[in-house]
Amino acid sequence: MELATLIIQTWQDFAKLKSVPETADILVPESMPLLWFGNLPAYQTSSLRVLTVSKNPSDAEFGANKRFKELKDLLTAPSVNSACYQKALNAYFQEAPNPWFKQLAKFLPVFDAAYAPEKSTQSCALHVDLFTPIATTPVWPALSKTQQAQFEMIFPKLLAYLQPDIILTSLSAPNLKILLGKVGDQVEEIFNEEVPGKAAKYVRAYRVDQSVIVINGRNFQGTYFGGMTESFVKTCLQKIKALV
Repeated sequence: MELATLIIQTWQDFAKLKSVPETADILVPESMPLLWFGNLPAYQTSSLRVLTVSKNPSDAEFGANKRFKELKDLLTAPSVNSACYQKALNAYFQEAPNPWFKQLAKFLPVFDAAYAPEKSTQSCALHVDLFTPIATTPVWPALSKTQQAQFEMIFPKLLAYLQPDIILTSLSAPNLKILLGKVGDQVEEIFNEEVPGKAAKYVRAYRVDQSVIVINGRNFQGTYFGGMTESFVKTCLQKIKALV
């Protein structure tokens, strides 16, 4: 599917959700879909395509934070201006990104990548969301099953377009199973290391369809790769990198 088609579909889904009583009240006011975070053209030309994944965007991307200067123009236009929309998303990490991304950003250099590379030799990482690119309040896990069912999952189509080499995430077992199922059919665990004496703290990696590497680390109270030392996580990632 072409990017322009993905963008149009995402905004159409957004408009539909605003018109449905079950979902209208949980959409973040004055928000827009965030199909990706980061410099897409730079990601596409990177030697290693690194994608980070969470569940759905935070309401902290909007409101007083004003992270998207094009937001007003995009929301008042009769239809989505694709060029303006792409410009807004591509510039995300060049402005004042959500501090939430710092936790994942510190592990990207292991793969010689960054959300906003300072060296031409670095790969440009991109961030997307698994369940929906639309910010909700409360966030995804707190929504009812009825509310969640109203959201169209665009992730499989987006994934097919982005063609990542590595996916870095920190999901619960049920959500990881959903992600792996969307990435491909054949899943092989290729790495599993736990913090000594603490089985609940781990880093695991899977090779999907003999190509994409999915790395999942312990999510501790909402913190990606939480409850583990930075040194332990980086050592695990370096071992996984050797398998790529």
